Amino acid sequence: MKNIRQLSLFVENRPGAIAEVCRVLKNAQVNICAMSVADTSEFGILRMLLDDMDKGNAALKAAGFITRENRVSAIAVPDHAGGLAEVFEKTGSLGMSVEYMYAIPSAKQGKAVIIFRFNDQESAAGKLSDAGVELLSYNDIRN
Repeated sequence: MKNIRQLSLFVENRPGAIAEVCRVLKNAQVNICAMSVADTSEFGILRMLLDDMDKGNAALKAAGFITRENRVSAIAVPDHAGGLAEVFEKTGSLGMSVEYMYAIPSAKQGKAVIIFRFNDQESAAGKLSDAGVELLSYNDIRN
């Protein structure tokens, strides 16, 4: 299964809040590979892919942050007009709903990389692979 680990945490919606998270990870020598923030007026949900999930999670918890680990799918999307539409046509035909998604830098020639969280993440990888969607492992997106 090519689900990858993602760390989510709540951060206050105030100046410096994300800087604190970054400082904790810097001090623990953990690299942030990808990050997404969704906010409300009170707080934000910070989602991250880290080069050392266990070490990063432990450092953030020790600093008082409440964290949660989730599984997500990294999908190589054809980097041309309609490439993302092709992926959504396949997910839609499989009855899969997207809870959230965000793009990350890609070194894959002719491909964009998008991180997806689906309504049924446990079965997502198998369904997507069977439908011909290119799923990436954590090592794939790091290289």
